[in-house]
Amino acid sequence: MNTVSYFFSDGINAFFDLPTEHARRLLPRHLEPLERQHGTSILSVAGFDFFDSPIGPYREAVLSIVVAPLVAPSSPLPKAALYPYLVTTTTRSSREHAIERWRLQHWMEDTQIDFVREPGRITLRVGLDDVEVLRLTVTEHDFAAASDLYQVFVRDEMMSDVVMSGKFSEHEAEKGSLTLREHRFYGELAVSEVEPLPFREQWIRAGTETFHPLVALPGSRVRTS
Repeated sequence: MNTVSYFFSDGINAFFDLPTEHARRLLPRHLEPLERQHGTSILSVAGFDFFDSPIGPYREAVLSIVVAPLVAPSSPLPKAALYPYLVTTTTRSSREHAIERWRLQHWMEDTQIDFVREPGRITLRVGLDDVEVLRLTVTEHDFAAASDLYQVFVRDEMMSDVVMSGKFSEHEAEKGSLTLREHRFYGELAVSEVEPLPFREQWIRAGTETFHPLVALPGSRVRTS
C-alpha cells in the first residue's frame, strides 16, 4: 500500500495537561502515556479543514493521548507519538475510509464542525444535534514552512508514520483555550480533569497530511498483508 495524502486549508492542534490515571484509561495496554511531569500526561486536540482527499472534502476533529514513541536505530525521531482515541468527521465516507484503511476509532455519527477565522486566531467548534460539545481556540505566531514526522498508533497493535507539511505557527504563549462540554461523545474521558489552557499551540496553513502504510508493532502477531 502506498502513501496517502490529505490536503487542508487550516489545521490546528493544542496540547493540554491530563492526569495520567485518566490517560491510561483511554489507552490499550501496550501503549504508555508520555508524562510532562509525574502524574501528568498530555491530551492533544486537533482539527482539520480538508479540501482535497481520496474521499473528497470534509472536516475532522481528533482527540489523542500523547504516548511514548517507538525509537529505532538510524530512524528519525518523531516530533510526537499519538494514540487517537476519538475521531469525528462531517461525512460518512470519510469515516468509512479512515476505519477501513487506517483502523482509526470514530464517533459514528456526522458532527457539525466549523472553523471561525479571526485576526490572529482560529477557533474549532464541534457540535452534535445543535449542541456545541467542543471549542478550541489557538492563536497566531510567526508562520514558517516546515515538515514534521509523527507516529500514529491505532488499533490492533499497528502504527503509521505521518508527515505533516505546510506553513507552521507554533508557540507556548498560553493564549489559546479549550472548552469541553460534558457529553457521551467523550466516552471515558473525564472532561473536568482536562486543563483548559494549552501549554503548546500549533496552526498549519496550506497543509498536507501524508500517511505511510500501516505496520505491525514489534512483537505483534498482526499481519499487515
